[in-house]
Formats: sequence, structure tokens, C-alpha cells
Amino acid sequence: MGRGSFHLAALSRPAVRNLVMDTSLSAARRAALHRIVKQVFRHAADRLRANGETGEQAARVLEQASAHWLRHSAGSHMADGRVDLRLVRDNLGHVSLTTTSQYLHADDDWRHRETEEKHRIGWD
Repeated sequence: MGRGSFHLAALSRPAVRNLVMDTSLSAARRAALHRIVKQVFRHAADRLRANGETGEQAARVLEQASAHWLRHSAGSHMADGRVDLRLVRDNLGHVSLTTTSQYLHADDDWRHRETEEKHRIGWD
């Protein structure tokens, strides 16, 4: 992995996964991890800007990203991909499904189709 690239596959490695998921990290270690994530996003934003004006808007958005944004994006992606909400809860380290349910962004059309298909009363 070169200095200019970041592979999400690294998150599957136990040492990295444990670092990201460990809620007992000291404040200094958490702050260092957050700084690293911000540096990765800043570097990616700089690369987008190298594309000229077309990358500028995306670069501005990416510069606002943080470790919390990355965590929320991962949770939303899992929920939108219809991963069982109990697994999303466990992956994010939540105690309650109520907390995890914030990551649900199902569109109305999909929700209505699923309800129609799977909740038939049979009054036809």
C-alpha cells in the first residue's frame, strides 16, 4: 500500500479492526486515530482538486468528513444494503436497536413494496 492510497480492506485485518472498534481506547489514541482519518480525507480532497474545477465541490465535502462521518456512512451502507439490523448494531457496538435504527434510510417505494409483499392479510 503506497502512501497515496488507502484500502478499506485494511479494516478487515484484526489489528486495525480492533483499534477502530475498541471503545476503551485512551483519549490520546482516539484523537490520534481521528487525526489520521482527517489526513486521509484531506489527501483525497487534494487529489480531487488536482482534477480542476470538476473536483472542487467534492473536495470541499470530503474535507468536512471525519471518523464519525465514516462510522455513520458504514452503518448507513450496511442498513441500506439490508444487513440484519442486529448485526449492524453489533458491528457498531451499540447496546440498543433504537440507536442503530437511526441508520435506516429505506426509501418509501422499497418500504411499500416490501410491506405489500410480506404483510398480506388476504382480504382479496
